[in-house]
Amino acid sequence: MAHDSLSILEDEHQIVNLLMRWGHARDSDDWEVLAGCFHDDATIHISWISGPVKDFIAHSRSMAAARKPGIHIKHLISGPWIEIEENRAFSRCHANLYVRTTIAGQEFDLQSWMRFFDLLEKRDNVWRIHKRTAIYEKDRLDPVDPRSVPQGFFTDVDLRLFPAVAKFLCYLQARSGHSPSGDIISVYSDRERSLREEGEMWIKASIR
Repeated sequence: MAHDSLSILEDEHQIVNLLMRWGHARDSDDWEVLAGCFHDDATIHISWISGPVKDFIAHSRSMAAARKPGIHIKHLISGPWIEIEENRAFSRCHANLYVRTTIAGQEFDLQSWMRFFDLLEKRDNVWRIHKRTAIYEKDRLDPVDPRSVPQGFFTDVDLRLFPAVAKFLCYLQARSGHSPSGDIISVYSDRERSLREEGEMWIKASIR
């Protein structure tokens, strides 16, 4: 039986709250809340990991514990486009990742543009993420104070080693000892189209 309008609004509200909560929990090192955004069998596929959510949370905790003073990370999540069918949903939202970091004593700001495609499921009347995939659009790296950066500072850096849509993000990850994922998805690619098709199939296969 199809949802009535009120039920759909309630489901959408829960999902929007969930997606916003993910960003706040990730950036504030609230691991219990972050874990609660996902089902226990969930997977996540982003620039530095593609696998079970439990591994994502464990590695995120380790990175937070090793974070040096002055390093800041923030995820800004846009309002999502949500499609719901019974107990399943497919959500798409824009996200921006901001990172303040230091390279060889110089401060830089990274900005990465991406989209999150989420497969969600309501179990025991609670919506959580079943699968999250990031699609990368572009990124940039800017000096906080351009006057202090020596000429030729990046001369020996070969960004061709990394995907064009996330080259600076992957460069920073490699510098910090974290291998970028070999499974980064680019915007407007066949793989992004396949993810959209996967989302549509996900909600069509909802339990009636």
